[in-house]
Amino acid sequence: MTTRALTATAVLLALGVMLPIAFHAIPLGGRVLLPMHIPALIAGLLLGPAAGLVVGAGSPVLSLLLTGRPPVPYMVPMLCELATYGVVAGLARHRIERALAGRGARGAVSQPATAAGTPTSRSYLALILSLLLAMLAGRAVWVAVVLWLAPVIGITARTAAAAFAALGAGWIGMALQLAIVPAIVRAVERTRVA
Repeated sequence: MTTRALTATAVLLALGVMLPIAFHAIPLGGRVLLPMHIPALIAGLLLGPAAGLVVGAGSPVLSLLLTGRPPVPYMVPMLCELATYGVVAGLARHRIERALAGRGARGAVSQPATAAGTPTSRSYLALILSLLLAMLAGRAVWVAVVLWLAPVIGITARTAAAAFAALGAGWIGMALQLAIVPAIVRAVERTRVA
């Protein structure tokens, strides 16, 4: 990792702690708007899977140590979910971009990807598809961890029911992520080029 990537990772990790503090001022803001997810997704899409893993896994742990939130029974599944977001977003983006550009496994161009549009629209589509894939994978991991570890980490049936209710309430946050994360990533990338 370059110094710039390390700095960006640290900033996104700090945002992973600070955004939930701001959003928890709104009733149910954290559970509905999912602010801790945004930096993990941005890290994966912008900096790659390693940074996505660090921000995704580090945000809930650091937040617990500094603010006492999220409580441990929620933190463990969140850690796995957010780490999955960052890793999958980072791995998927470049593979999807290559596939949309019509590149083969060895990087050779096969056919022009005219159906996918211009390189700019292909890049944006790759961002959206990577984001969706990461969101689905992260949510699947979250459910699996809650079901698998519930008895081990002390998640009661009542706590699990509340957790699954929060999962259902998160669709607003997922819509927010689809609206702002690609725009943020594209804006940052444009400033790098300029």
